[in-house]
Amino acid sequence: MAYQGHVRRVWSLIGVGTVSCVGSIALTLALVHVPGLQSSASGNAGQAFGAAAACASFFVLLYAARSFHQQAEEFRMRRVEMAAQCEELRANREDARLGHESAFRAAEASVRGQHVMLTRMAIEDADLSAVWPGYGAEFDPVRTKQYRYANLIISFQCMSYQLKYNTDDEVLELMQHLFSSPVIHDFWAETRETRNRVTPYGGSMRKFYELAELAFQQYAGTE
Repeated sequence: MAYQGHVRRVWSLIGVGTVSCVGSIALTLALVHVPGLQSSASGNAGQAFGAAAACASFFVLLYAARSFHQQAEEFRMRRVEMAAQCEELRANREDARLGHESAFRAAEASVRGQHVMLTRMAIEDADLSAVWPGYGAEFDPVRTKQYRYANLIISFQCMSYQLKYNTDDEVLELMQHLFSSPVIHDFWAETRETRNRVTPYGGSMRKFYELAELAFQQYAGTE
């Protein structure tokens, strides 16, 4: 639309210029026949054409200035409109991003809830606990139950970190405190190899386990 308006204005300016030139010639011819301009001393032809050209130039310049001002105003309004559209698109994109993050967190919390339910069932029922892979033949049912509960505690901390409730420094401090529990400390030491093997690289869960391992080593160094 803006381009079409610009083309129309160009053609209008050409039309005005043409009309002005024709009018200038016609005015010149008219002025040449003015009695006061008939003498040779007055240079009637040159004076007549100069006057006509000046009038024509004035009107052409006036129309051109008006046209350029109108064009500039339209461009300004177009910029304002485009800026508003860009801001609307940015807001829609931000809303979509927040909605995606919210849906992702809800889905992740649901999966975590299922994990908690399954682990709790195994803790409360020895027969169901036997379905899960064990921690070794040397562990009695009480120790196995404690390890499953320790796994729940660490999984909860991992979820809090993934949902950005805890920072890296807070995870380090919190995990050092948790490792002061002999059961959690032994559970982490016994499951380090398996955890390192099954945890995907590059995700937030892997980052949490790396922070927890660092906290584990720091706690071991303070003992």
